[in-house]
Amino acid sequence: MNRQYYNNIKHSFIFCAALLATVASAQVNKISGTITDADSGEPIPFANVFFASTSIGISSDMEGKFVLQKFPDGKYDFTVAYVGYEPFQQAFEFNGSEFRLTIKLKTQEVKLREVIITADTAGWAQNFAIFKRSFLGETANAANCTILNPRDIHLYFDKQARILVAHARKPIVIENKALGYTIQWYMQKFELNYSEQRLEVFGIPSFQQLTPKHDRQLKQWSKERERAYRGSITHFMRTLLRKNWMDEGFEVRLVNLVPNPQRPSKEFLDKKLTALKADITSSGDSLKYYSRLAAKPELIEEVSRELANAEQIMNDQTQTLFKRTLAVRYKNEKPAYPPTVGRTTRKVQDSFLRIFDEMKIYSNGYYEPVQNLFVEMYWGWSEKISDMLPLDYLPPSAK
Repeated sequence: MNRQYYNNIKHSFIFCAALLATVASAQVNKISGTITDADSGEPIPFANVFFASTSIGISSDMEGKFVLQKFPDGKYDFTVAYVGYEPFQQAFEFNGSEFRLTIKLKTQEVKLREVIITADTAGWAQNFAIFKRSFLGETANAANCTILNPRDIHLYFDKQARILVAHARKPIVIENKALGYTIQWYMQKFELNYSEQRLEVFGIPSFQQLTPKHDRQLKQWSKERERAYRGSITHFMRTLLRKNWMDEGFEVRLVNLVPNPQRPSKEFLDKKLTALKADITSSGDSLKYYSRLAAKPELIEEVSRELANAEQIMNDQTQTLFKRTLAVRYKNEKPAYPPTVGRTTRKVQDSFLRIFDEMKIYSNGYYEPVQNLFVEMYWGWSEKISDMLPLDYLPPSAK
C-alpha cells in the first residue's frame, strides 16, 4: 500500500541518526555507507537497510557496511532499522545519483500515548481481532494474510476515551499469500478512536517476495498484484505525471464549495431568529425549526459535472498537485466491497482525494509531504496492508 493516508497507511519519518552525505555524478543509482552505535561507535551488523514501501533492501555486513545500487530512478525513503534502536529514515531522490552515508543509530526509547493505559490481557483476543481487521483491511486478500508474530503486538484500550492503541517493539511480520510477499512493518503508531471515528496508522514497511511453490502460483500472484495495482493511489499518481489517467480508466472531477440550497441566507435567518426570540407569543416549534436551519452549513461540497484537465490539477513545471479536493473514479474494475459492507450495488470505484497543501509527485509514484493527503470513500476502505504493493512494482505492460 504505497504511501497513503487515513483511512490508509502513511509513513512516519523519524530522524534519529547523524547523517553525513555527499552526492557524486554517476550513471547508476547507488547508496552506501556504514552503520554504527551512536554511543559506543561499534559497527552494527545485520541491520535492515531498505527503501520503505519497496522490495529493495539488504542487510549490513559484519563491519556495519552496506551498498544498494542499480535501482530505478525516483524518490525513496531510505531506511535503517534494527531491534532496540530508533529507526533512521531520510528521503533521497535518485537520477543517476550516488550517496555515501555515515549513520549512527540511537538506542530506542518507547513512548506511548499520553493517557493512562494498562494492558488488557483478558481482552487481548477481542482487541487483536479489531486491530487485525483495521490493520489488514477487509478485502478478499485480507483472508489470505497472516500476522506471524501476533504476541509481539501490545494492545491497550482506554475505555473512557474509547481509543484502542497498539505498540510493537519488534517489526510486525505479515505473510501475504494472496500477493506473494512477506512484509515487515515497523510500527510507529496505531490508534483507533471510536469517538471520532478516526484510524491513524503510521509505519515503515519493507517487502520481500515469497518463493512460489510452482509456476501456477507465480502466475496467480502476478495476476493478483496487477489487480491490486490497477486503480490504486500509486497507479493514479503515476498517470498524473504521464497525463494519461483517462486512458488508464480514471476520471477526475473538481470538488467545489457551493451555497447550501437547504439553508436560507445568514441575513434572513438572523432576522427571523431575532424576531422569534423577541415575540413571546411565538411558537417554540418555529424557533427550533429556524435554529436547525441555522445549524446547517452555509457551504456544501459539489462534484463538478465536467472532467478536470491537467491545468486544474497540477503545476506541470514543478510536478506539484494543487491544494484542492478531487473526486476520482476508476471505471475499469468494480469495487471489491464484501456483502457485509453493504455497498455491493456500486459498479465503479469512487474516491475523494483531499490535498491540504501542494504536494510533489515523482515518476515512481512517490509523493510528498504525505501528511498533506487524505483519502475517503473507496480508497479509504481499500488501501490497507492486504492490498499493499511495493513502490518498485510495475505491471507487466509497463516493464
